Amino acid sequence: MRLIHATPLAGGATTSAGIEIELLLLISRIALAVVTLGCCLSFTVPALAADYAGAISAYRRAHGLSGVTLDSRLGAVARRQAQAMAASGTVSHSVGGIFTVRVANLRKAIAAENIGAGFATFSEMLKQWEASAGHRENLLIPQARRVGVAFVDNPRSPYRKFWAMVITN
Repeated sequence: MRLIHATPLAGGATTSAGIEIELLLLISRIALAVVTLGCCLSFTVPALAADYAGAISAYRRAHGLSGVTLDSRLGAVARRQAQAMAASGTVSHSVGGIFTVRVANLRKAIAAENIGAGFATFSEMLKQWEASAGHRENLLIPQARRVGVAFVDNPRSPYRKFWAMVITN
């Protein structure tokens, strides 16, 4: 792409071609910023999220429970939590706000959250949750039917990858 600067006409006006060029310049700057940000922060893609729901369902079925399905609203709550943790560099249920407030608009009778950081893959993160009594309890909530999972990378943090999961009835 070639960049051309529009020269203002008398009185500060520019030609329509000049305005179009300025817009293209602005768009290219925004695209560069997005690419640069993408190098620092990455977000879950739907295909991966479906795999996460499948892995959680397999674990639940192995324990005699029903599977869970992916829920985009829960995924959004999980993503915001993972983003907040990555931005702060801390692993905390409250860094993104009080959990009950974050899920209040979902109007669910049961909701739980698992978080973690420092695990490169979901498989590794899930194993850690399975090995932890409190996290395992959340994974095995009998009434659970929906789940959202997200991660955000922060290469500047010693943890590098921040995970969040929200599970509800």
